[in-house]
Amino acid sequence: MLKGKDKYETLENYSIAFIILGVVMLVAGIALTIITPKGIPTILAMLGSVVSFLATVALVFIWFAKEFRG
Repeated sequence: MLKGKDKYETLENYSIAFIILGVVMLVAGIALTIITPKGIPTILAMLGSVVSFLATVALVFIWFAKEFRG
């Protein structure tokens, strides 16, 4: 399902999937901080934001590589 026409499109699809995963983790962490503002929910929110950020940076680099090499 994430397989693309070439390796750049496949990497692009995986990056988008990781962005969505990070956003879900971030939202779950923020929603759980309503119950308790410390512990696992805080770690989940921070981890989700880091995953989303790194996947977005990877996606930009994939786009650059796709433009220059593809």
